[in-house]
Amino acid sequence: MKSGRLWIWLLLLVLIVIGVARLRFDIEILNLLPQNLAVAQGLKLYQEHFSDARELILTLEAPTAEEAESAAGAIAELLRAQTQAVSDLTWRPAWMEHPDQLTELIAFLWLNQPPARFAELTNRLAPANLTNVLSAAREQLATSLSPNELGLAGYDPYGLLKLPEAVAGAGPGGSTGEEFFATRDGTFRLMFVEAKPDLISYRSCRAWLAQIQGWIAEASASGKIPATTRIGYTGRPAFVTEIAGGMEKDMAGSSSGTLATIGILFWLTHRRLRPLFWLLTLLVVILAGTAALGGLFLGTVNVVSMGFACILLGLAEDFGIVIYQESRSHPQLNAMELRREVAPGICWSAVTTAGAFLILNLSVLPGLGQLGSLVAIGIILAAGLMLYGYMPPLLRMRRASDRESGDHQTRERFLLFAPRGLLATPLVWILTGLSLVMSIGLLATRGMHFDHSPNVLKPRHSQANAALEQIKTRFGRPQEPLWVLVPGRNETEVRRGLERVTIGLSQALSNHLVTSFTLPIALWPDPDNQRLNRPAAAALARNAGTLQSALLQAGFTTNSFVPTARILDCWQRAAANSDVFWPTNRASEWVLGKVRARTTNGFLALGFIQPAADLAATRRFAKAWPATWQRDGGILSGWELLGSTVFDAVVAELPKVLGAISLLVLVSLWCAFRNLKEVTLSVVTLAFSILCLLGMMSLLKWDWNILNLMALPLLLGMGVDFSIHIQLALRRCDGDLLAVRRSVGRALLLAGATTVAGFVSLTFSTNGGMASLGRVCALGIALALVIAVYLLPVWWKTFLGRS
Repeated sequence: MKSGRLWIWLLLLVLIVIGVARLRFDIEILNLLPQNLAVAQGLKLYQEHFSDARELILTLEAPTAEEAESAAGAIAELLRAQTQAVSDLTWRPAWMEHPDQLTELIAFLWLNQPPARFAELTNRLAPANLTNVLSAAREQLATSLSPNELGLAGYDPYGLLKLPEAVAGAGPGGSTGEEFFATRDGTFRLMFVEAKPDLISYRSCRAWLAQIQGWIAEASASGKIPATTRIGYTGRPAFVTEIAGGMEKDMAGSSSGTLATIGILFWLTHRRLRPLFWLLTLLVVILAGTAALGGLFLGTVNVVSMGFACILLGLAEDFGIVIYQESRSHPQLNAMELRREVAPGICWSAVTTAGAFLILNLSVLPGLGQLGSLVAIGIILAAGLMLYGYMPPLLRMRRASDRESGDHQTRERFLLFAPRGLLATPLVWILTGLSLVMSIGLLATRGMHFDHSPNVLKPRHSQANAALEQIKTRFGRPQEPLWVLVPGRNETEVRRGLERVTIGLSQALSNHLVTSFTLPIALWPDPDNQRLNRPAAAALARNAGTLQSALLQAGFTTNSFVPTARILDCWQRAAANSDVFWPTNRASEWVLGKVRARTTNGFLALGFIQPAADLAATRRFAKAWPATWQRDGGILSGWELLGSTVFDAVVAELPKVLGAISLLVLVSLWCAFRNLKEVTLSVVTLAFSILCLLGMMSLLKWDWNILNLMALPLLLGMGVDFSIHIQLALRRCDGDLLAVRRSVGRALLLAGATTVAGFVSLTFSTNGGMASLGRVCALGIALALVIAVYLLPVWWKTFLGRS
């Protein structure tokens, strides 16, 4: 027998070692979302293709525009010198720093024009018309009072930089582009810093960001950056660093706080150090073993799911407390006899609780499923370790006085949870009636509160998020835009999709369902137009010598022909290749990279929609989208839609989850009691606890959100444990309420208090949703515990005591 157990422990050790080797942490919050929702898919596509994983965004705010520009220039010079850490930095339009790169984008936009419009350009630049064109340019130079027109006419006498009206806004010629980098008053600026190393892990993100912040801090201290400049950091490296720090805080800080609470409560209750230290040691082993087994079964674990640690510590400790209390109440029993006494309650408690957490995998939220799986693994591991690892050494730690028969409560009456008496039966029924009436009254008058926003998925007290909010406010976009992503196997498919979506959005605009929209159709190549325009473009390129000679004869300098020569050169290269022509220089890539992405399946275009101020109109617009335009390839997404869409999905799945856990609870209760009346009483106790929770949440004005809705199935699974332990104890003690209160009741109060402490620790999580889940679960467990220990025994005595 001993050799068989040894092999089991060795096998478990090998599995743990393999699990540690496989364990990886996922730092992407979007992986917590349902994968089958179009909104979630759109967000992931946006993050993957349009949000550079290596891009850090700096915000600079200064009292004057001159100070802000000076600070931006100093930081640009500083960070560009750090070539080992920074591959690129953009703080003004690329064509302002490299104006020679402007022409390739202009050539691309011209080539996409309808053949009739391009023919107008060809006719205008025919040799017979060159004299008139250049005469008009000279007259404009002589008569115009506009600095922009004077500069453009002298630099571009043939007018190639002046795009047709349909695409004038797409090119940089119509504006400086500074509006993308600075507010109108110039006191607030943006800088985009791209890391040279691949920031794959959260450790690399944190180390790289610390370098950037250190260099900027040194420059500020030395006076190179104006002291009045306030600098913020956002973007993926900043968010990942905060999330990683939150993960470590949740794992180390909250878990340590839970362990400390467990130790304090155990000491105040029992005043025994050796059993306490052995219990804490096993809890740490359980925590480490669960993380390793999670790596074995799950491989990659989302950082938010690491909140399992606080929950597991509070639940795993319950088994040890029950075992310790029973060993004190029955000092005459040996290990086998004591195990036989407590194993049914612990086993059925572990089955129902682990089952409750496993059923979270039925939720549409993968992150919660991971959390549930980790806690379930830990609970099963804890039940085995406590029964076979905690109990034998615990009995060897007993003092001689512990083995003597007698009333141990006499010596412990001043310790925590030691009862001096019981509540009077009439008082229990009065409390029951008042709780029932108050809960129903609060729900009837105040109702329940629901939060449909996605804020619960974001870090709390986040400086990166604060910087992002400041960007939206200062640039006059307080409302988050919606995104429309149009995929396609080639450029033609994407362009047709953009044209269809343009028609649909125009209708939505006329119906006041959206405020405005911007699609990159002007920047998207038209393969058919390019094919038809190539011969004419090639002919113009071959005529470059004639164009230059005419320009020089008209009195212009050779520099005036430079932009035209570069555009003609681009057309010549485009005509020599049958593939779709895309500009490739840095300035063009900066523009196109904001709205175009190459994927493994083709291309992806990104457009922006400014939703209506009326949230109901936005929801109507979103609900109409799948039926009309999604079949054409357009994916509507955005943070504004995420919360309500995921909330609706969670609510739709909730009956299935609650049905599964309810079935598990009923089966467990029947296997534990084999008595319909006791099963019914446990179900009534559980329903009463849930009703009181709903009433308290209504009183406290706590919101239900996409994460804490899953507290309901958890409370069904965990709350029933208390009634199982109490009713089994009432059986063993033949209805002696005081004996039950002093043994199992006392153990449950301590165990429940530590479980509540675990969930309370979760309320300090850096993730808002996990904090709300911990808050609701802590309140629900506390109510279920108090009801089971103080009210249930009287209910049992009244309805089942005689039988």
